[in-house]
Amino acid sequence: MIARRAVLASLAVPGVARAAWPERPLRFVIPFAPGGNFDIAGRLFCRYLQQELGQTIIAENRPGASTVVATSLVARSAPDGLTVLSGGLNIALNKYLMRDLPYNAERDLVAVAQLTTVPYMLSVDPRLPFGSLAELVAAARAAPGRYSYASFGIGGAAHLAGEMLDRMAGIATLHVPFNGAAPAMLEVMAGRVSMAWTSIPPALPEIAAGKLRPLGIGSLERVRYLPDVPTMAESLPGFEVVSLNTLFLPSQTPAEIVQRLNAASLAVMRLPAMQQAMEAHGFLAAPPMNPAETARRFTSTAEKLAQVIRDARIRLE
Repeated sequence: MIARRAVLASLAVPGVARAAWPERPLRFVIPFAPGGNFDIAGRLFCRYLQQELGQTIIAENRPGASTVVATSLVARSAPDGLTVLSGGLNIALNKYLMRDLPYNAERDLVAVAQLTTVPYMLSVDPRLPFGSLAELVAAARAAPGRYSYASFGIGGAAHLAGEMLDRMAGIATLHVPFNGAAPAMLEVMAGRVSMAWTSIPPALPEIAAGKLRPLGIGSLERVRYLPDVPTMAESLPGFEVVSLNTLFLPSQTPAEIVQRLNAASLAVMRLPAMQQAMEAHGFLAAPPMNPAETARRFTSTAEKLAQVIRDARIRLE
């Protein structure tokens, strides 16, 4: 729907001449603080996109309000293809978590390309006697409310992963939100919280050091660099909690520019150096998709988590 609206809108708005775009540096807006998954992936991507487009890319961190600050900025930007949002599922999920958003994702944005998939992972305190998800679920069923899980904030993907596990496994665990993945993992490693939901990259060093024990990954397929860790879906069919690093432009952007940025993005993601750099940081390169396919993938993945928000009645205000 998002992509179709943008195409129809572009037919009514004179497009920028093919030879002109991008005639100035691109502004690449990252809705998170420096050092996080989206910042690392985004800056790696920008390095190679500059070469592909022959134009400077300025990466700009605009964290705040669960990505609302950055999303609103891009939604209100001129539809010239020069302001790009590198965002995740919060762009679609915020309407379920908040009232009076200053943007409407379906109306104001068009999906361009998905760069990476970042699965979320369930890790436990290794001092607990759980060697598998089945053992954890059995213990949690026997003692409702005894076990707790850390996340990086209310309404985030890690919180929703915990709620999804509770509902699909028929257990009751205690949510303990923190301001970031690092403090969440520290509390688990200290034995004050039973387990943590995080994206994979920040947990890898702690797993290697034996300070965390991974029990399940939220993607539908196992990841190559953790081949012995099963997916959650192997025990709970349909379980999926991932982060999708997706590029967006303002919805009135001419369709030609949307297509050209999509093509440039796919070219960058095919580069062996880019793929190696992404995997080294724990990211999975997304399969090549056109803008319409990107929008469908983004919407369907977000809907799984939106249902969790509705069922659990989670609000950020």
